[in-house]
Amino acid sequence: MLGLLLLPTLAACLYSTRWMQLAVFPDVSGVPVLKEISGGPLARHINAVTDTAVNALTGACTGFKNAVTYGLLNPLQSLMANCPWWTMAIVILAVAYLLGGWRPLAISAVCEAVIFGTGLWNDAMVTLTMTLVATAIVMVAAVILGVGMGRSRRVDVIVRPFLDGFQTIPAFVYLVPALALFAATRFTAIVAAMAYAVPIATKLVADGIRGVSPSTVEAARSTGSTTWQMISKVQLPMAREALVLATNQGLLYVLSMVVIGGMVGGGSLGYIIVQGFSQGQLFGKGLAAGIAITAMGVMLDRIARYAAERYGR
Repeated sequence: MLGLLLLPTLAACLYSTRWMQLAVFPDVSGVPVLKEISGGPLARHINAVTDTAVNALTGACTGFKNAVTYGLLNPLQSLMANCPWWTMAIVILAVAYLLGGWRPLAISAVCEAVIFGTGLWNDAMVTLTMTLVATAIVMVAAVILGVGMGRSRRVDVIVRPFLDGFQTIPAFVYLVPALALFAATRFTAIVAAMAYAVPIATKLVADGIRGVSPSTVEAARSTGSTTWQMISKVQLPMAREALVLATNQGLLYVLSMVVIGGMVGGGSLGYIIVQGFSQGQLFGKGLAAGIAITAMGVMLDRIARYAAERYGR
């Protein structure tokens, strides 16, 4: 069957190189169905439905954006970006030691020196704030969806195509509805990072829940455990390694969206990089921002990796 399909394909390629009229794609502008899709009634109906959905969801999206911005993002940014740099540096080193030990502490010290040397410490802390908030929201969504997928085959069948779609869609595509719903703000950058990081984190959590020993689950069920007790006291603790790995990957995926976030109101290092490649006189500053993001990424990766090695066991 494959050979029968391959032969006419090769013949078509050969003839298209011999006769140019066979290599020209036909004009389909007059086809009624395609004409209706491109600019006819169907296109107008799609625009109307889109406008209706945006108008209906704008209030809820604005409320959610304000709750996260004023309840979590602004206080954390004031704490991390507005306090003396050496105070925040010591806090990061202490967290690195508590989570991973001496090795991430040493790596974090070197990365902090690099960030401080770029002269963009304040912008780096603003970026770190958005990264941490986005990662927290990503992990909440990943745990909820991942537990449902790991426990139910039906939920997995329903949710997985959406996760696969978000993994394959280019980032700039889902920025369009995000901008329509949240406007150009820091929260829009967080939403873009969430759409990029939630699929991988959710799949890792689902695999961890699915990998819990069936005999352990049956033993817990035989003692009369409720669904909540099964999830909170058996499956999530035994999937701890997957949870730490999901947090690590979610953190790195969120950080990789910093530049795109700078295009939609994220500011800080991402916006400086955008300025660097769009304006020649700011190339040096954009390069410095890139170095700062790289150092931050290495620091976060090493802290999360050594934490995974310690707590995953």
